[in-house]
Amino acid sequence: MRFRIPLALASISLLTLCGWVQVPPSEALKAPTVSQPAPAPWYESEIRAFEEADKVSPPAPGQVLFIGSSSVRMWTTLKEDVKPAPVLNRGFGGSRTADVMEVFDRIVLPYKPSAIVYYCGDNDLGMDNTDSQAVADGFIVFVRRARKEWPAVQVMYIAIKPSVQRWKNWEAMKKTNEIVREYCEKTPGATYLDIVTPALQADGKPHPSTFREDGLHLNAKGYAIWANVIRGPVVEAWEKSKR
Repeated sequence: MRFRIPLALASISLLTLCGWVQVPPSEALKAPTVSQPAPAPWYESEIRAFEEADKVSPPAPGQVLFIGSSSVRMWTTLKEDVKPAPVLNRGFGGSRTADVMEVFDRIVLPYKPSAIVYYCGDNDLGMDNTDSQAVADGFIVFVRRARKEWPAVQVMYIAIKPSVQRWKNWEAMKKTNEIVREYCEKTPGATYLDIVTPALQADGKPHPSTFREDGLHLNAKGYAIWANVIRGPVVEAWEKSKR
C-alpha cells in the first residue's frame, strides 16, 4: 500500500534532512506576523496642534506659560485676566499629571517661560482616587524638572478646585492641596495659589453658580474668582523675570 505525502510537507522534510532548515513543519507553515504600531496617546492631536501652531508663529520667549487640564484650556479670557503679563495657554483637556510630564519636552521646554502656572490633579483624583500624595509628588517632580532647565523660573500651583461634580472626593483633593502648600512654603521658586478659600460658600461647599451645567468646569464667574487670586502673583513673577 502506497502513502502519499503532501508536497509541502515532503519539501520541508527533505530540506530538514539536508540540514538546510532547522524548524518543524508546523512552524514553517505559519503565516508571517506583522507588528502593529503602538496606538497614539489620546492627547496626541491636541499636542500636535500646539506644535503646528508654534511652527507657523513661534511664541516669543519670556511669556507666562499656563499648563494643565481643561480648566486651563477653557479659560478663554486668560489673556485679558492677567494683563499686562503675556501668556501662553497650553492646557489640554482631560490631562493628568503623568500626561503633562510626558509632553514636557514638547510644550514646556521650547518656550523658555518667565513663569509657569500649573493646574493638574483634578482628573488624577476624579471621583474616587484617594492617593493624594502621588498627585502632590507629581507636581513636585514638575517643579524640579522646570527649575533644572531654568533655575530662576517661578512655578505656581493653582490649588485643585472644589467642584459640585466631584465634591464627594474633596477630602482627597484637599489633602493634595495641603501637601503642596507645605512644599511651596519651604521651596524657593514654588508658589501656592489659593483659589479654594474664595470659591467656598459659608457652609463650606462650592458655589453652584460658578460652574457650567456639568458642575465641574468653571463659568465666567468661576474664572473671575481665579483671576482675582492669580493675576497679582503672575504679573509680579513676570516683572521680576525682566530685571
